[in-house]
Amino acid sequence: MSRYAVNKVLWEVARDDVKAATFITAPEPFLADRGLTNEEYRQLRDCDFAAMFAAGAHPFLLFTFRIKLSGGFSFPMMVEHVRVLSAVEPPLDIST
Repeated sequence: MSRYAVNKVLWEVARDDVKAATFITAPEPFLADRGLTNEEYRQLRDCDFAAMFAAGAHPFLLFTFRIKLSGGFSFPMMVEHVRVLSAVEPPLDIST
């Protein structure tokens, strides 16, 4: 698993409006050549937050990524994020 590559994508999309727009409109080319496994690529492309969390994506980066994709913070988005992740046993190691 290349957690660093996944976390880097999460960070870039969350922090850069241009990269976020590119990811939202064309995730496949955005994710190409990033050293992701097929499963990591699928998780990011499909925004499978539970699978990314279970695989060890950093929870703060995952949350800020979701905020960006949602167009900003909202309580309903936060509640949904917590609901999805609460069904997942968190990994013991979230280091990159």
